[in-house]
Amino acid sequence: MVDLNQSWRMAGDTANASDLAGTRKTIARLAELDVFWVEEPLPYADLNGFKRLRAENPGVRIAACEMHHSPTELLRYLEEDALDIYQMDVVLAIGMHRARTLAELAQLKHRQFTPHSWTNGIGVLANLHVAAGVGGGPFFEFPYDPPGWTPERRDFMLAEPVRVNAEGDLEIPDRPGLGVELNEDAIDRWRIK
Repeated sequence: MVDLNQSWRMAGDTANASDLAGTRKTIARLAELDVFWVEEPLPYADLNGFKRLRAENPGVRIAACEMHHSPTELLRYLEEDALDIYQMDVVLAIGMHRARTLAELAQLKHRQFTPHSWTNGIGVLANLHVAAGVGGGPFFEFPYDPPGWTPERRDFMLAEPVRVNAEGDLEIPDRPGLGVELNEDAIDRWRIK
């Protein structure tokens, strides 16, 4: 899997997103390497570019929409059959109910839902619950990038950080709600007083 990270820009990004011509060349080279998917290859506004990338590279799955905030635009992507994999983040983008609805619509078109989940443990579990509820997959993105982004640091507000098991799987908690217990001391420490 390769993430080109071109669909949304961070405040500190100083370079423009890549254009369709350059991205087409990159994806053609990645196709030769048999990558599973190419994520966020173009800016969200280039719906026709996404469709073209899919048409020209049938062996490479195109994934996007992790930070897309517009259900209307996501429906347009679905109607136009622009992607193979829809990655709406249920916390940072459109919410649990909308993500579930859109994921079910994607699956009716034989497309996959694998949500973006680079957030804290509460957001990870919210994404996991929606993905499990609709049969998302085949993969689930687990935020881990040491030394700065570890479960302990990411989930400081939880009594126990969210972790993968020894087999590398993320298990759905069997506790009520999302299955988290808050660390009340951490919450008190950061509470605005």
